[in-house]
Amino acid sequence: MDILFDKSYYYPNETINIRILNMLEENKQIKVEITQGVQKVSEFAIDNYLDSKEINFSFKSPSTTGGYGLDLFIDNKLVLSRGFSVLSSWLDSPRYGFLTDFSKGRFDIEKNFDYLVQYHINSLQYYDWMYDYGDLVYEEGEEYKDAWNREKTISNVVLKELIEKGHEKNIFSMAYVSIYGVERNLGLQRPEWLLYQKKGVNYEPVDFYKKILITNTYNDSDWTKFLIEECKKTLEFGFDGIHLDQYGYPKDYTSLFLKNGEYKPYLTSKGFKEFINLLKKETQSPVFFNYVNNWPNEIQSHTNGDVIYIEPWESCNTYLDLYLMIKQAKKDSRKDVILAAYINENFEENVLLSDAVISASGGRRLELGEFRLLLAGPYFPGDAGVASQKLLDGLRNYYDYQIRYEQFLDLPEKELSLEGSNLSLIPKKNSIWYNIKGNSEYVFINFINFIGISTELWRTKTKKPEIVENLEIFLPIKNVQNVYFASPDTQIAFSKIDYEVEDEGIKIFVSKVEYWSSILIEL
Repeated sequence: MDILFDKSYYYPNETINIRILNMLEENKQIKVEITQGVQKVSEFAIDNYLDSKEINFSFKSPSTTGGYGLDLFIDNKLVLSRGFSVLSSWLDSPRYGFLTDFSKGRFDIEKNFDYLVQYHINSLQYYDWMYDYGDLVYEEGEEYKDAWNREKTISNVVLKELIEKGHEKNIFSMAYVSIYGVERNLGLQRPEWLLYQKKGVNYEPVDFYKKILITNTYNDSDWTKFLIEECKKTLEFGFDGIHLDQYGYPKDYTSLFLKNGEYKPYLTSKGFKEFINLLKKETQSPVFFNYVNNWPNEIQSHTNGDVIYIEPWESCNTYLDLYLMIKQAKKDSRKDVILAAYINENFEENVLLSDAVISASGGRRLELGEFRLLLAGPYFPGDAGVASQKLLDGLRNYYDYQIRYEQFLDLPEKELSLEGSNLSLIPKKNSIWYNIKGNSEYVFINFINFIGISTELWRTKTKKPEIVENLEIFLPIKNVQNVYFASPDTQIAFSKIDYEVEDEGIKIFVSKVEYWSSILIEL
């Protein structure tokens, strides 16, 4: 049995069309409940259905934005739970994916987008769609090879079809653009665009794999003026926004730019900040920027990009590093944080643990896009592998959970110490990490299981955590109204659990922690 949505998210009071599949028996009493947190918002009885194998059902989304639960009851028994979002704009809660195939022979677009909708992916990075570095949109015909001359050709017709089909599903399209990369021959014609390094007595252009030359992105650079006009053409073509990339170098003051015939020290971070802010001002469209290895993170609070997108490398190796990186970026920027954290698709334990840590920390992860592929490296067309159905099923539960309880996951962290066996305030081996968030109404506690794992390095294959059952915990919290338990591994919907009142707080028993479980305390 399954429930399928028709869009990645819904606007307030928009019609939601769901399909209930594989109903094996007829003449059952079917009910759908909509919840927000632990509060029931509405319920609907489904009757007069003809085909017991597939039921199509429509209702209006709630008028208030936020994350919601959808629970299916048959004969008053809960049989399936999902989550969905109600948003005014996808930028209020971006869930990012990727596309790499823009050829006429690509996988069926309708099926691919129906697949992404089930994970609530509402935006996509179109990786290496452009004609060249600098000249982005191909204007001399319909089909072309990309800048790296991949075997598959790119079709402008397919690009437009992807963008338009995405809009039907509330999925938006971000065009990949190198912020400072220009095709070598074009760059050599415009030496004032380029950055240089002194080698002996000569000044040589900074390059990327010999093919691309690196440019000056200051506000007054002619390259900046050129590329912003190219980005405007890209938006006119149909894209919804621009995803800016960089390569992690040259660091500040390690290169030179040419000004009035004189080579001067170049501040790369300043160039990035100025270009991002000018592009946002000139286009009034969504702008993402890749902080490669979280660099230059000092500008995160001074740029007008819509999210903080980080590609972690050597500065972020452990699960603790993931947590600290997200926490600091959110604190500095007050924006959503998306990590392009690459993990081998066969390391299923790592994927689930990393996604749990990133989610509990208040972040999101780029990993899904092309049908059934999981992103495992930085060159998207070649570094995505087929994920198992088991992992994809688990990830769908995780994405439903993130969506459903987003208002709790985004609460500020709360300083509170718990007592219990193997508990830890930081993610580390042979412990259960607990992360506490809260406000005046709720305390939300995430438990992530690192007991029995073989490494704290999130990229390195680990053993599956040892399942922990009946975890006894003391919480120094008084005046508790109710306590609830849920887990993306076992039950997405919160269920009320018993607790014992003691002099200085309460004692609870967490029934099971496989990878990730949560407790919600209603005050």
